[in-house]
Amino acid sequence: MELDSELRKELIKFIKEGKQIPASYRNLLFELDQEQAEYELIYGCKEREEDILSDTMAVPFQLVKQFGKAKEGEWVNKLIFGDNLQALKYLKKLQDEGKLEKIKLIFIDPPFGTGDIYDAQGAPAYSAALQGAKYLEFLRKRLIFLRELLADDGSIYVRIDYHYGHYVKVLMDEIFGKNNFRNEIVINRTKAKQSSKGNFTPQTDSLFFYTKGKNYTFNQLTRKIEPMWNSLLHFPRASDKPRKIQGKLFYPPKNRRWALSQENIDKFERLGKTRINKKITYVNCKGEKIKGMPELLYDVEPIRSDWLDIPGYSQRTHYPTENAEEVLERIIKASSNPGDLVLDCFAGSGTTGAVAEKLGRKWIMVDVGKLSIYTIIKRMHNLKREIGNKGKSLKPKPFALYNAGLYEDHGFILKIGEDKYKKFAMELFQVEPKENYEINGLQMDGVLFNCPVKVFSQKGFLTEEYIDELHATVGDSIKARMFIIAPASRVYFLEDYIEKAGIRYYILRIPYSVIDELHKVDFSRPIQPNSLKQINQNIDAIGFDFNHPPKVKVDYYKIKPKDKLAGYMGGEELVIEIKNFEAVQRSKNPIEFRDPKDALSMVLIDIDYNNKFFNMTHYFFADEINKNNWKIRISNKNIGKKLMIIYIDIFGNERKEVITSTKFKRK
Repeated sequence: MELDSELRKELIKFIKEGKQIPASYRNLLFELDQEQAEYELIYGCKEREEDILSDTMAVPFQLVKQFGKAKEGEWVNKLIFGDNLQALKYLKKLQDEGKLEKIKLIFIDPPFGTGDIYDAQGAPAYSAALQGAKYLEFLRKRLIFLRELLADDGSIYVRIDYHYGHYVKVLMDEIFGKNNFRNEIVINRTKAKQSSKGNFTPQTDSLFFYTKGKNYTFNQLTRKIEPMWNSLLHFPRASDKPRKIQGKLFYPPKNRRWALSQENIDKFERLGKTRINKKITYVNCKGEKIKGMPELLYDVEPIRSDWLDIPGYSQRTHYPTENAEEVLERIIKASSNPGDLVLDCFAGSGTTGAVAEKLGRKWIMVDVGKLSIYTIIKRMHNLKREIGNKGKSLKPKPFALYNAGLYEDHGFILKIGEDKYKKFAMELFQVEPKENYEINGLQMDGVLFNCPVKVFSQKGFLTEEYIDELHATVGDSIKARMFIIAPASRVYFLEDYIEKAGIRYYILRIPYSVIDELHKVDFSRPIQPNSLKQINQNIDAIGFDFNHPPKVKVDYYKIKPKDKLAGYMGGEELVIEIKNFEAVQRSKNPIEFRDPKDALSMVLIDIDYNNKFFNMTHYFFADEINKNNWKIRISNKNIGKKLMIIYIDIFGNERKEVITSTKFKRK
């Protein structure tokens, strides 16, 4: 008997009603079970899809800066700093409102759930990666939103390794449907320097390829077969037997032999697949110098699921776990067309966006790491047209950097009124209110550290021109500094302060993500790495966007390098010595550090700041700085007039300093 539709219905009816199944049907039970089977992982912390979709906060995007001008109505590529789960919910909200098109292609390379343990002064401190069920649920939540964002003819690729790859495959069967699984593609890892003990050294990762449905975009890719003369020559065993190619006898190069028989060469000739490359000169086995190397013409073959012919990782940006452009080139070409929208919510070094840019696709990238965001901005401004970042320079299409705050801020001041807003802003920064306080006729709002405070509540943006006007009004009556409180999305420059005639105008930024829920959310949760090992490990974040700059005391000076070669190459060395560093925690349960400097995550440097955007030239993690007695050394070579230095604590808070190169005095 075959399991046709009527028989299937009848058999299911027997099962549901609890009736005894006729003996003649029992041999069909296995087949029915296979058809009805649904793969699902069961674990304790697994939430219902409905709850995940409804309970996740929709995170608004606050524009930080736009790079390049776009015409009215023109798409602007998006780089988003924030927790990707909340960012994905907001992208879905935009889609539901008709403000964002469906995404044609998704690529993600999430943390692999390795569970590496990191030390603190020799003692195990914490596991920087989620593991087990928590890791799977972390990833499952994001995959559910990615499925919702994906176009009906769209595709998703997930890179994963052996730690949880088998579980992730089952999760994706569950979320996208086992019938929408297309391939497990094998790609290269970085070669291990040391071999494993007791097992074979892992050398490959898996790339799971799923689609949203049966009808999807897929462009068959081909690759060139082994290049010409490599196919004709064989290295291991030498021979002096010639081959007749295009009517002329050719002896093989010295210590080599022709790999193909005369019969096979004749077949290639009949197909027009041989040529004499006159650009190549070689010495044959008889010692004769021959101009012209016989070659097989390139041929092509379909690309299959073995991608070991291309690199899997790259070190072009020096960002850990940087995906090779060659991998993303194949993914993007195969599963999208020019003009389609591509998403990567674990952006890392930005390979997805860089390749999408080169191939004429639109892109959205999301990451929670400050190093990632600054690496991507630099990368997009240093693109080359060819894959592998070679060839002529490529100017990127307009793109914007957004901060994913926790709550919508549009019209907030209008809703609560200016007086309540000012009261909130001053309480937030513990400003002492002061009525009838004027300086040269300009009303001030309070005092902080015995310095005047102005709450910016005007429409428009807080610009350097505003600071110029402010300084012209009150500058001659201020001793050293003044504080200006403003919404983060309204501040149109990067610096934490602007100095005018020796007076510093400090900007205290308010992200509206904390306005309604400041008392509910713990904003002191580490999300930024303090060592190279921790990149892509701290993956589940909340409340990271309340930027309260850390307290930093630094000495800047220059010295002659101890390394003679360094001195010859770059002259003097510039030294940034961190004397004190303290994170400002706004939390009910602040983290206690044995040394306040332990709150430092990293220091990023742009040695030639252009007053437009931060173009990172150096970065240093805290563990490296600590080993060097809290000193950062950089060569004096190629230093510009201005440097921007960004100090970041483990909570993601930044202190930005713009200094002139003359600040470094000889010590």
